Amino acid sequence: MRFVAFALLLMAGWGCSALPTRPLSLPGRYTLVREPLVVYSDFPIESHHRLLDELVARRSDIRRVLDLPYSDERVHVYLFESTDRFNRFMRLYHPQMPARRAFFLETETRLLIYAQWGDRVAEDLRHEATHAYLHAVVPNLPLWLDEGLAEYFEVPRGYGGLNRENLEAVLAHIERGEWNPDLRGLEQLAPTDDMTHDEYAEAWAWVHFLLHGGAGGDTLVRDYLADLRGDAAVEPLSHRLARIVASPEEALNGHLRQLAALTTLPTTCPTGQPPRR
Repeated sequence: MRFVAFALLLMAGWGCSALPTRPLSLPGRYTLVREPLVVYSDFPIESHHRLLDELVARRSDIRRVLDLPYSDERVHVYLFESTDRFNRFMRLYHPQMPARRAFFLETETRLLIYAQWGDRVAEDLRHEATHAYLHAVVPNLPLWLDEGLAEYFEVPRGYGGLNRENLEAVLAHIERGEWNPDLRGLEQLAPTDDMTHDEYAEAWAWVHFLLHGGAGGDTLVRDYLADLRGDAAVEPLSHRLARIVASPEEALNGHLRQLAALTTLPTTCPTGQPPRR
């Protein structure tokens, strides 16, 4: 679930079409409610499992960092104990989806998360739950910002949104002279596009810079999200950023270099990481 492991594809409104003659059911033997989460599984989970505690707390983190309201809309989380069953279910009911460990889907009536219960389930669920919490209160959220925020909030609490794998990826490109950040290019992505590994890393980098790089970027993000909640026709965030930062790309690079200086990273960046969500 890393690197090219960023794609927690969020496809709005894709329901189950052409149901198979022998339907494969969703997990549902056990149901656990931790507002706003409703968790379904075929294996028991403690009501105060630390992962569930963290997912509930993550909603408060998002509210605090982004100044967003709570929503009373429930998020339905289906946990598959078997990887094989998860993969078979996705192939049967959502064949459009690429191979991932977890997905967030938004329909007209429900917010859904499908995930495998595996070694990286905590990271996966933090990422997916971020999508759900955001979509519950912010319409028309641009894909790059949606994924950039999910990458920011997928790391454990207390990390300040520092996604080390994304930082390593960006630094590797900088070292090779291949780093050309382009926020306006990211803004052109359509909601149904499948972002590349590099686009996920860059989306995270812009989010971290905006929230931690000073110059009022955090206020800019909060105001932008507030405007999205009130009006579908909103000026792109890149236009607003250009008015308060003379050279956004140069400022971003400076922020990343500062992060690298303050962060202990491997001497070489990982390659060939498994697919993300």
